[in-house]
Amino acid sequence: MQFTMLASGSKGNCSLIDDGQSSFLIDGGISPRTLETFLKISGFTSKRIQGLVLTHTHGDHWNPRFLAYCAEKKIPWYLHKSHARSIYNQIPDFKVFYDSGLVHFYTPHTIFETIAGWQWLPLNISHDSEETFGFRLDIKNGNNPDISIGYLADLGVWDKDLAVKFAGLDLLALEFNHDEKLQKESKRPPFLIERIMGDEGHLSNDQAVAFLEYLKNMGVDNLPKQLVQIHLSEQCNTPEHARASLKSFLEDASFFMKVQTAHSKKGTSTINLLQRNLFAFAEHIEDKP
Repeated sequence: MQFTMLASGSKGNCSLIDDGQSSFLIDGGISPRTLETFLKISGFTSKRIQGLVLTHTHGDHWNPRFLAYCAEKKIPWYLHKSHARSIYNQIPDFKVFYDSGLVHFYTPHTIFETIAGWQWLPLNISHDSEETFGFRLDIKNGNNPDISIGYLADLGVWDKDLAVKFAGLDLLALEFNHDEKLQKESKRPPFLIERIMGDEGHLSNDQAVAFLEYLKNMGVDNLPKQLVQIHLSEQCNTPEHARASLKSFLEDASFFMKVQTAHSKKGTSTINLLQRNLFAFAEHIEDKP
């Protein structure tokens, strides 16, 4: 079972989850060529892609070229009805895609199954789009251990009820959008700064760390085994700032959490979710002064 963040940030978002036989995408805000290049390099094929799950309809999470690609390859989309209305208003030909049977609607806070054993829970999050969702995916994995993945980006604020839904994951992809100091000191227009830092904007580094602190306070077993920092702002964050925000948090020796940072110029390496933490734990000990 593997997770890869292919692209992350305001220029495009797309991640891939693969169990060795089937793949699913979360969002499709990249070019079909970029996807095909990754598939070729990784030894995958588009025939393995069983669907795309859409979080919301801002332009960095889907685009008309990617929709046309999925129509050609007969890759179904799983989305909310408000997403379909928004896409149809922009591209009336979306009705052809819908009529072909490639559109499936999910309901907030209700588990839906894409293929056998893949159970998705869509959860409303606060963002200035039509309805926007984070997801918890639980995969029943045959003779192997079950896998749980969380995807949480494009939200201005989180609350305790939301955090609880993302407890005890194998992997959490969590937004670390901006450094608050860089955001406030940027040359962006005041209305844009206010929008991004508002409750319907994007999660700051400090807010993301507070989310993890809340999980830890529930018990360290509630922390994800692996964390992927996603949706970093190009102008108001850097990978170095995002990782530095975790420094104090990760100094706690009561747990180990492996971290990768995705950004616009580099996604993540493929993460093997069936690999347990024996080697990672040894790595952690060696890093200690």
